[in-house]
Parts: sequence; structure tokens; C-alpha cells
Amino acid sequence: MKSRPDARGFFAFLCALCVLCGSTPARAQDEELQLSVRRNIGYSGGSQIQGSFRMEIDSPPADVVSVTFKIDEAKVDTDAEPPFRVDFRTESYALGWHTLTAIGQTADGRVLTSASRRFEFVSEEVSWQVGTRIAGIVFGAVGAVFALGILSSVLAGRRRTSLPLGVPRQYSWLGGAICPKCGRPFSLHWWALNASLAGKLDRCEHCGKWSLVRRASREQLAAAEAAELAQAQPETPVAEPNAKEKLKRQLDESRYVDS
Repeated sequence: MKSRPDARGFFAFLCALCVLCGSTPARAQDEELQLSVRRNIGYSGGSQIQGSFRMEIDSPPADVVSVTFKIDEAKVDTDAEPPFRVDFRTESYALGWHTLTAIGQTADGRVLTSASRRFEFVSEEVSWQVGTRIAGIVFGAVGAVFALGILSSVLAGRRRTSLPLGVPRQYSWLGGAICPKCGRPFSLHWWALNASLAGKLDRCEHCGKWSLVRRASREQLAAAEAAELAQAQPETPVAEPNAKEKLKRQLDESRYVDS
């Protein structure tokens, strides 16, 4: 008569198998080097690179004593001191796709390998063409934004709403300037044209005229606001003389009249 297998022993075997299967990938993941490729000088557009670059190990395990960097199985260099890194130039290799890897050696003789990184080494002409195209798009967008800002300012010039003299105001994050035409302070606009050392070409919110202005200090803006306030103060009216003063003035004036 055949005996039934021990159910408890079978269950323990399954548990041990699950633990073994679950721990093996985690250990392999812990022992894998993390290879990063960073640009020093040159062009980097997605998987296309050109110029000077660096292969580097991110957060290497403490027991790693050396790392050998490779491009297409050809050794680039071995670094025996952390941080483990090596520089290379794409011009030293043929144009096209290349595989970058790193192999580390631990103190107890284990070998750690990084995941492969694939890049296409392109020529300098390609990098210039892509860079010029991107720069053209960026400068075109910036120019369109400034053109729209200036156009909206010109169209709004006829219906400008100048603040009354001496009214307190809040300046923009760019600060304020003093108009050389009307002498009143106003907020600098983000779309003002930069004229290098000469300042910015901006439009006064009060008189609507364009001028080269510089960002004024708080003291200068406060002085301009005080001048506005003084200009806004009404003059003290001259009191009309009463009847007695008028008669006295007439008598004083009659003394000098020849009879």
C-alpha cells in the first residue's frame, strides 16, 4: 500500500521555491551598475550625440574597486577610484550606432555589469544643422512674442489711460523707469526691447511716447512720485481784498496823482 506524501512537507517546499525565485531577481538588480552618459561639450538630441561626453557610474556599490568602460566591446579606459568615470569623444569612433557598457570589479572578485546604452554618433555637420534649426525656431518664437507685444502697445497707445498726478502705484517685477519726455515714473514692460548698454526701448504709460530708459532706483522713483504730487497740489488762491482794504489802496494811490 502506497503512503500519501506529507502535505506539510510539500507546502514547505513550495514556500522555499517561491522565496528562492523572488530573491534572485532582486539580488541581480542590486548587483547591476547604473551607467549614465552625460554631455561635456557638444550636441545631444535624444539618441544622437556628437562631441565630448562622459560615461559615469551612478551610486556604485561600496565594494566596487574598479570599473572598465567599453564602446562596442572595445575598452575605453579603467577607473580604479570613485567616482568611476571616463571621458570620450565621438569623433574618435565611426559614425553610426554604438553600444556603451561598464564592467565593475568588487573586492571579493565579483563582476558587475551595467545595462547597455545605445547611441548614434553623428557628424558635426548634422549637429550644426539640427542646432541651427532649433535655434531658428526658438528665436522666431521669441521675435513673434516681442512683435505682438509692441504691436499691442502701439494699438493701445491712442486709448491709453494715464494715472492722475501723485496717485500711488505698484511697479512690475522688472521695476520702474522715469520717462525722459514727461518726467513721470512708469512700470517697465516685459516686451521692451533691450538696447544693450543704452537701456531699454519702452513706451511711457502716461504720454505714450517711446524712449530709451533705464531701470530707476527706489529713491529715484520716490522722488519722481513726490514731484508728481507737488505738481498735483492746487495753488493757494489769492484772497480778494475787502472794501476797507480797497479804499485804503485807492487813497494810497491817489497821493501820487498830480492835481
